[in-house]
Amino acid sequence: MGILGTINKILGRQTSAEPAPPAVPAVPAAPVVRFADVAEYPDENLIPYLDRSDVDETKLTPTQLEWRRDGVLNLPGFIPDEVTEPYLQRRIEHKKKHGWLIASPYMYVPEMRDLALYPPMMAKMKEVIGEDMMLHLCLTGWMSSQRGWHQDDYLNPPFVNSWYAAVWIALGDIDPDSGPFEYIPGSHRWPLLRGEKVRQFLTEEELSRRAPGTGINHWEKYAERFLNPAIDTQIKDFGRPPVSFLAKRGDVLVWHGRLIHRGSNPKVPGMERRSLIAHYSGVNHRPDMPERAQDQNGETYAVFHTPLVD
Repeated sequence: MGILGTINKILGRQTSAEPAPPAVPAVPAAPVVRFADVAEYPDENLIPYLDRSDVDETKLTPTQLEWRRDGVLNLPGFIPDEVTEPYLQRRIEHKKKHGWLIASPYMYVPEMRDLALYPPMMAKMKEVIGEDMMLHLCLTGWMSSQRGWHQDDYLNPPFVNSWYAAVWIALGDIDPDSGPFEYIPGSHRWPLLRGEKVRQFLTEEELSRRAPGTGINHWEKYAERFLNPAIDTQIKDFGRPPVSFLAKRGDVLVWHGRLIHRGSNPKVPGMERRSLIAHYSGVNHRPDMPERAQDQNGETYAVFHTPLVD
């Protein structure tokens, strides 16, 4: 760089030999948005039975009652070590804390697919959703996402309407300093955030912006500037404190597609949080995922042909 280049760098100037970096788009001021402005209650005829207002709770199983009340199933010690071990070892071999960088790595890692389609866990989801479930997304990072409060279902096409669930499978004991998964019990009864309602508050530049390499528009990330404050206010008004999932190996948390949850900020940055997070939809409610397969136990997963990226 030379002395002149060093001085110019310190002073924030560019030399003719050093082109300026690309400009970072300015973050527009956040509009004032209420949760009610970007959410709605779906038609009760289009949602799973346990989400409806006219359910006879005297006929429900304890599992269904827990789901209806809290929007989660907390299943301690649910998966034996011998079931988690093959994927745990495969994931250790991968070495990267961020895991694989595609949404469907289970297509290439059979040990992951076997764990995410563990039949007793799939049966629990069927019990609360009301139909067989289909695996279509796995998150394999071993650190907190640090993503703010959100629902999952608003990222789906509008016809999914809560025929959706996700699971958090602990592959080790979770340290409270690592940024545990947190959720608001009962928040699955809130209205469903709608992507089209959220996007109406984004700028044209944000809606047209594409990530380098993938060409994907991450509108949900740009929306956090106004969506996070709206959800924070809704949580305060709701009055139920967050719950941290301080899991032990083999513990499972199943959560509703409308449950408000987040990856909390770690007290020790970079601390490992060994887990597998998997997302599922009802097999009859994803016409946008027509290509499917079944594993040796007859459990269903969506087939994608996205190349594996480390």
